[in-house]
Amino acid sequence: MADSDVIIVGGGHNGLICAAKLVKNGLKVIVLERNEWVGGGALTRELTLPGFKHDPFGSSHVWIHLNPDFQELKPEFEKHGLKYIWSEDQITGHPNKYEGDGIVVYKDVDKTCDTIAAYSPKDAQRYREIYEEFGEIQEGVVKGMFSPPAPPSYMYQGLENNPEGLKRLREYQLSSRQFTLENFENDHVRAFILGWAMAPQTLPDQLGTAAGFYVMIPSIHYFGQSIPEGGSGMLSESMRRYIEANGSTVLTGASLDKFILEGDECRGVRLEDGREIFARSGVVSALDPFQTYLKGFEEEQLPTGFTNMVKNFSFGDITIARVHYALHEAPEFHGGADMNATAFQRMFGTVADIDKQYQEIAAGKMPSDPFLWTAAWTQMDPSRAPDGKHTLIMDTFVPVDLASGENWEDLGAKYCREKLLGQLRNYTTNMSDDNIMAEYVETGPSLARANLCFHRGVTTGGERTLAQMGAFRPFPNYSDYRGPFKKFYMTGPSCHPGGGICGMGTIAANEILADLGLKKEDDDFDF
Repeated sequence: MADSDVIIVGGGHNGLICAAKLVKNGLKVIVLERNEWVGGGALTRELTLPGFKHDPFGSSHVWIHLNPDFQELKPEFEKHGLKYIWSEDQITGHPNKYEGDGIVVYKDVDKTCDTIAAYSPKDAQRYREIYEEFGEIQEGVVKGMFSPPAPPSYMYQGLENNPEGLKRLREYQLSSRQFTLENFENDHVRAFILGWAMAPQTLPDQLGTAAGFYVMIPSIHYFGQSIPEGGSGMLSESMRRYIEANGSTVLTGASLDKFILEGDECRGVRLEDGREIFARSGVVSALDPFQTYLKGFEEEQLPTGFTNMVKNFSFGDITIARVHYALHEAPEFHGGADMNATAFQRMFGTVADIDKQYQEIAAGKMPSDPFLWTAAWTQMDPSRAPDGKHTLIMDTFVPVDLASGENWEDLGAKYCREKLLGQLRNYTTNMSDDNIMAEYVETGPSLARANLCFHRGVTTGGERTLAQMGAFRPFPNYSDYRGPFKKFYMTGPSCHPGGGICGMGTIAANEILADLGLKKEDDDFDF
């Protein structure tokens, strides 16, 4: 006897929003989560001291607001505690330790271009052109991001038959470094632009990453940046409350043992405690490919060659060294009042500094002069700390494995204190020891334990290479969110469009609804 219409394994925000979309359309869903809490990468915890709320993983919410299904569901989540706080003016600060006041990205593109023009008027103009060109492709970007990926030839067919399209197609093939060097002239502006491109842990010389510039730069101005009041985990909690308030179930402490097959059809799951749960219409894995297929099935159950294809899926070799602080004061940056009014900071130095860090990463060394991301979200949301106090998250990219054979867990605290905090002090005036009340350090090994989908501490769901994006994500012929068995579906950051807080679980939900005849064919996005 079936326990529900659909079972979803994995209670991260993608699994939860997939469930919410199905519940909204009248289906009964069970979400299974191995932890005693939900959220996955969208989580909030008191990591340092009581009353200090930290986002251990994802914290800035941009891409989810492009998701049309999230916009439809958002009023329901708001009834259950979700409230977004928006960066109305300053969005991200880019302090400069070498020259000038740095660059501030504002919601307003004109103000942003003014700060870029202080370094290079020509670069400011190019930035504006990229922003304006987004208006021509905005609808297609949204459709492409939140639909099953189109065949690889579609973009070529759409662009190759006119001179301007062919030029754009050539730009899309460039690496982020090549695009930056071709389009911008000032070294500080180049570092700012290149740093943005590497946010999803792509490499500077990775071909095919330049297309992202036409989305990343403009989207922040078109759609803005936000955080949930009370922490990133409020997104996940509001989804859970909505699901449960509408007659479906979120079951925590429920670890997957195996998926249950009957013939060529997936019927349910068996948990590690022996319980078996069945579904009438479908089973969804919101786990990574290794947990889903190498653990969830016996090899002989999978199609010939499928196991090797799964094993060839690459998560990459870059992880994070991260520290959370409980502070008396938010960081005071060099660069003036607008820089200090910005909660989210990105510090990249020069292009040569970026090159050096990636060379060290490739050599398995701890970066000696690291770039930084920091966020004092309490500047936007005072509810995340006791009155007058602040939280700070700070991290950089590091190699998963150290060539020395040493363990990040043994070195992480010292590295964060000496290198990350030491670097932050180059940009700030008040980050002395007496401003820091407590710290909590996270490195690859602890990330991998905290969330099994962070394979080896990699938080992106898998590398964003040409061979693992679009129609090839997670595998060729399986990019439509369907697995190798009937009624078996996939979602999560290992699927298109990749990692980040974007709510892409709605795409799999729409495919399930279409298979059940609950969604009209013409509701799908067109290419």
